[in-house]
Amino acid sequence: MTQRSTREHEIVLICNPQAGGRWKELARILDSREARHVRRIVTDSIEDIGPALMSLGRSAQLVCIYGGDGTIQRLLDRMLLGKKRKVPPQIAFIGGGTMNVTATWCGFTASPGRNFREIVRAYRSGELLLKEVPLLRVSHGDTAHLGFIFGMGVPIRLLDAYERGKKGKGAALRVAASALTALWTGLPRSFRPLLDEMPARVEVDGEALPFERYATVFCNVTGRLNPGVEPFVKRRTRDTFHYAAYASGLREIALMLPLLLRGVRPIDSKSLLKPVSVWRQAVMSIRGEGQLPADPRYVNDLARRVQLETDESLYTVDGELFHANGEPLQVEVGPFLRLAVSARVGLHPTMRLADEVTGGVVGGVVGRA
Repeated sequence: MTQRSTREHEIVLICNPQAGGRWKELARILDSREARHVRRIVTDSIEDIGPALMSLGRSAQLVCIYGGDGTIQRLLDRMLLGKKRKVPPQIAFIGGGTMNVTATWCGFTASPGRNFREIVRAYRSGELLLKEVPLLRVSHGDTAHLGFIFGMGVPIRLLDAYERGKKGKGAALRVAASALTALWTGLPRSFRPLLDEMPARVEVDGEALPFERYATVFCNVTGRLNPGVEPFVKRRTRDTFHYAAYASGLREIALMLPLLLRGVRPIDSKSLLKPVSVWRQAVMSIRGEGQLPADPRYVNDLARRVQLETDESLYTVDGELFHANGEPLQVEVGPFLRLAVSARVGLHPTMRLADEVTGGVVGGVVGRA
């Protein structure tokens, strides 16, 4: 296929070289042939590029982001919150950070340099695939953040403990080991408060959940919390997001964790008191007419809006830590993004690269929901 002409500044490359410390990989990207006619924004601090992001005009059709999930989250806030441009540019996550959950979900699992070259070549040839994905909008008071994952509760406290200390796989393993030891023995005592359940009132689409304490609450639009961690049980619709709220004890959750990480809800133990009913439901399940009742304390469903009232302040959006300062939190469907995805993944609906200059579509539609 012939290459489409690329206008000056049509493709923008935003780089945070501090993300993961991969300077050599970034150098390979900047020295590549694909980067010759790309507008480059390189900074050691996301805060420094605010004016540059706000100045992105309609000439910017594709924005490639070099950095991890935290870099992406902060850039989305600065690019989209209060932005007057009605249609955001197409966005591609090429990796390069410590955590690249969203980039790998989009199918870009190679090195950042290879991902970048693949995306630019596909864009110029009209073969770039796009996935329309909503963001979560997390708000409290006058504050709002955008991202793909929202979390609150015990895992977020442990993330904060990790962020306050040394970084690296060894440090992460030490935090996890200390948490498990404290869970079963009470030692070290400094970790025990981090494991307390979160008192909260959780309301989903206007209806309150019948629980008062939660180990964790998650909201998500991709179905993935980490590579290999896909705990949600339903397929998301266009205007909804996944949410999970675990209201059981933390020790029980620890025992059930291998199931929960794969999206398997534990069976309601109370139903075992009615063996006839259970056997009948088992037969129905084999016939495809029903299934064993799930434990209602492991709420896992779709929502358009989740509201939380809690004394807990700490929460995360895509791994970035924030404080609600005692204000009620609201999570809802935010603006939609057109994300570049690899042809190796089956994300739907997917479409070919839209040519915004002529209003046409290069290559046609290749998938539908």
